[in-house]
Amino acid sequence: MGHMLTTPLVVLSLCLALCLSAPGALADDSPPGRVFRFGVITLNHPLVIYQQYQPFLDYLSERQPWRFELVLEQRYSAIVDRLQAGTLDIALLAGRTFLQARERTPLEPICAVTGVDGTPTIRSLIVVRDDREDIRTVADLADKRFAFGSPDSTASYLIPLDYLKQHGITLGSFSRWNNLGTHDAVARAVLRGEYDAGAVGEPMAMRYLGSGLRMLAATPPFPGFIIVARAAVPEPVREALRKTLLAIDPASPEVAARSTGWNEVLRHGFVTVDTSVYEAFRAMETRLGLPSQEQPGTEEKP
Repeated sequence: MGHMLTTPLVVLSLCLALCLSAPGALADDSPPGRVFRFGVITLNHPLVIYQQYQPFLDYLSERQPWRFELVLEQRYSAIVDRLQAGTLDIALLAGRTFLQARERTPLEPICAVTGVDGTPTIRSLIVVRDDREDIRTVADLADKRFAFGSPDSTASYLIPLDYLKQHGITLGSFSRWNNLGTHDAVARAVLRGEYDAGAVGEPMAMRYLGSGLRMLAATPPFPGFIIVARAAVPEPVREALRKTLLAIDPASPEVAARSTGWNEVLRHGFVTVDTSVYEAFRAMETRLGLPSQEQPGTEEKP
């Protein structure tokens, strides 16, 4: 799967490099037409993410004098590295990645992303195949094979790991467990029967529920995605972007028509953000004995 992901990312990176080589692209001011690079993690296939996020950025570009170009990364740590290096200007981050990035470079929060319930929260879902009659409760996951997403993921690793522990299931309870990278990879691996269950963020899980997968359990809501900008991005740009995002009304006919092709994460609007709520993730890491940046893991019992 790694080779399938790499080629589209290389192509997109080359395209963006050509865009950013234009004169004035790195100027200190923000002249009309300047390109700002917007980073996103590939929660599923890169081409799908591009098709779902670029129209959203086009919508933003139409409403202010600057352009926003999409930059896709497979690894959460790569987004953090690029923000620190200044090769990204703006990024959509999950809570845990936001905390990691904020420790390494000055960031300005733009707004929080609202979920389907209209609050700036999401849930993690534990999913199994429809035909797994032997798995009806979280306790049934003991001695089963379990798939997580990236070890740096909030919704497909940290939150479900904490939830499972509270319900008596630890990593040692599984016959086998692994970090598969993306939410999409987790869902597909469970569908194929390679794993008995997996953890997926609710926005990404919705396309699979009722199409081969069912929800075994859902975590309580937790702070969801946040859009941030490097502090070096000119304040007028940050303020204009914030104003545009907060003005998006998902119920308006125009937005409803435009957003049908946007990623599920983007379809429910944006609100002002209180960054203090993300500190709960640090307490959770401490409770679980996890470092602030995890390495991929896998374990299989003999």
